[in-house]
Amino acid sequence: MDSKPADNVSKDKTVAPGKRVGGSLYLHRSAQDRLSGKDGELLLRALALAPDVDWNVSKTANGKVSLLLYEDFSLHAFPALLSAATIGLSTGATKRTDYSKRANPPILHRKELLLPPDDARIPAFAAITRLAEEKGLFTDTKTIGTREAWNRLVEAAGLRIDGPRLLHADSGRIEVSREKTAITRVGLSSPVAAMIECGMLTKDDDLFDYGCGMGDDVAILQADGYSAWGWDPAHRPDGRRAPADVVNLGFVVNVIENPHERAETLRAAWSFARKGMTVSAMLTGRVDVSRQTPHGDGYLTMRSTFQRYYAQDELMLFVNQTLGERVTPLGQGIVAVFRDKELEQRVAMRKRSRADAIIRRHALPRPVRAPREALPPRPSLVERISGETASIWETALSLGRLPTADEVDLAVMVSLSDKNVSLARAMQACFSLFDMPLLDEVAAARREDLLVETALSMFPGAPRYASLPVSMQRDVRHFFGSHAALSAQATNELSALRNSSSLQAAYDKSVDEGLASLNGGILRFAGASSTRLPVAIRIMLGCADIVRPGFSQGDVFEIGPKPAALKAITVADMETPLPRMLEIVDVELGRASSRERKARDEILYLKSLYLPIEDPKRTAQAALDDRLLASNVVTKEGKGPAGRVLTEILTKSRSKS
Repeated sequence: MDSKPADNVSKDKTVAPGKRVGGSLYLHRSAQDRLSGKDGELLLRALALAPDVDWNVSKTANGKVSLLLYEDFSLHAFPALLSAATIGLSTGATKRTDYSKRANPPILHRKELLLPPDDARIPAFAAITRLAEEKGLFTDTKTIGTREAWNRLVEAAGLRIDGPRLLHADSGRIEVSREKTAITRVGLSSPVAAMIECGMLTKDDDLFDYGCGMGDDVAILQADGYSAWGWDPAHRPDGRRAPADVVNLGFVVNVIENPHERAETLRAAWSFARKGMTVSAMLTGRVDVSRQTPHGDGYLTMRSTFQRYYAQDELMLFVNQTLGERVTPLGQGIVAVFRDKELEQRVAMRKRSRADAIIRRHALPRPVRAPREALPPRPSLVERISGETASIWETALSLGRLPTADEVDLAVMVSLSDKNVSLARAMQACFSLFDMPLLDEVAAARREDLLVETALSMFPGAPRYASLPVSMQRDVRHFFGSHAALSAQATNELSALRNSSSLQAAYDKSVDEGLASLNGGILRFAGASSTRLPVAIRIMLGCADIVRPGFSQGDVFEIGPKPAALKAITVADMETPLPRMLEIVDVELGRASSRERKARDEILYLKSLYLPIEDPKRTAQAALDDRLLASNVVTKEGKGPAGRVLTEILTKSRSKS
């Protein structure tokens, strides 16, 4: 059978399913209810005329319908034709042909195109097609329609067919147990927590957890009032598969050993996302692979599971090249892509937001109730609207200003109306109930956030958007009066980056506030402190992220000694006193250039220089660093021996003591 697909074949769920070859339409039985129009009418008539025919693929062409029975799609990479029944719609006659005993029956290619577009098997089936295409097996479609000819072609291409798989001929017969990678969680996974923290997922959105494993994220979200559902091929095969505002593809691509299926799974998950999707994977260097076996582009574990470990930039590149979308890093090993570009802007801003960092550090206070009287009291205004004021206050903190009527939750406005309380009175109640200086602090930070984001939008290479989200437009008017005024200040901030005295003032402020150290002309700080730093330094970090996407995901950072020269260092475990470096990224803003290198048994020394002053581990860390300096193991610039040599030094020191 000629397997060249028609140009209009698509996985878009609005496109009619099936594969057109010439004038014929081939369709799997599972997609029968998706067929409409003339082809649908012909199939229904044929089924009525031949109700006893066993089939799994229909073929409609030129007023004729053939009901075909192929080998099971899930068990055979290229199913062979077992039988065919052609129904004459005008005469009602049925012609039956048995292929089951033929040595060289017709076979089927590109079987994924026959399925309904949301069929869970499509990624695995499409991966088979991708490999066949790579090897040029479909170059001459006239010679590949039967099993013997196809098998010769497969063998000549250095491949082999192993049941449902198409493999390289020299690949071993290894069974990978993907289902064993699922773990039980007691809290939200890091990608779902990151989505909530950056505002990508709210209770107004629904979430589809694609490859949900045991389903713990879904259960936790549902218990907290979120709309969420999940599907997993091993643990929840009957789970709901439906479009959602946000899709989570959490630690899925890294357990798929077939690179083509990996990419197809990414595309399939993306097809369900209305607003955006997160993709997460295990990071290189975080796991000891000495007891794992190299396999393909990853490793086989002792539990017969597969792991493909990614560097942050590798994960970003994989998602970008597969989906053709701009990628936003949300955390180490966590990236996001967006269809909703306003949401993309809001998430990017919130990631760098000082105001949101302040809000996270302050638990929202509960409303204060009026004291109760001895007799049953009449509820005061404060008591009657305590829930409404709490919601208004939460909205005010998120904005850094009092909300307008259309920014207040609709349910709150309705409830206030039912209680005959105006929004203005509810706002006045907030003044007496809540910590207004905190709102002032958030407002100042929100103003800084807008200044940083606007300055970054002017930097060469920054993403360009048609307009600001409406909420941000209101913020601009509230905090700056006009966009022109904001732009003028942002331009001044960018220009100030070339002024050494301005930069020195920002460095000194960082040190004075206990967020960084300045040693040898180099400013050092931890990534966790980045949102609290002065505007100039936050702009420099944001510009570095534009030059080198993902730069901001480092664990610690250095600026200097050359002007506008930044360094991001990623380590294996920031909680250890002597973290092992994994990756170092250098960015020069003046030339808009970057370079990255993998660390070779290097240690991050003098970690206390990067920690903020309030870090509870800073005192102990500084004591260790002082001992290393006093023993001349480490220089004051943080240069020291390789990890292997350090281990030998520490071993000798312990043996002497």
